Amino acid sequence: MPKQLAAFVVLCVGLGTGTGYAQDCLHGTTESAEQLQRRREALAAMRTVNNIEANQPGSAKGVYLRHEELAGSPYASKMQQSANEAVRRISLNPGTDILPNWVLTLDITERGYWFMIRDKADPCGFAFVSNQAGVIFHAEPIR
Repeated sequence: MPKQLAAFVVLCVGLGTGTGYAQDCLHGTTESAEQLQRRREALAAMRTVNNIEANQPGSAKGVYLRHEELAGSPYASKMQQSANEAVRRISLNPGTDILPNWVLTLDITERGYWFMIRDKADPCGFAFVSNQAGVIFHAEPIR
């Protein structure tokens, strides 16, 4: 009987935790208008990083910019004059959020690059991921 009670308690706690965890996600079926706007801005940042990487001189030879080099790219210098407010807010400087509460991780490999922009405010870990192919995926940890 004690083993059955213990199993029941573990099951109830597990179900309760899982339900609460899912309700705390910022992005998904219950996404607010504010979070939708934040997600769209992060997607614009993803496209910006892919465009910078694809249009810089080394890309033809498979040589891509490290995070430390993004802010010095020709396109990045024009971003502050953009008509798009979200583009003006993007920070390509290492050690800063690319957008408020969104963090950029960029890795250069021998054959290309991959990067992720993750929502630090989302307890479910929502992120966008892409690489030199330019396809953008949305991702979150397996729950």
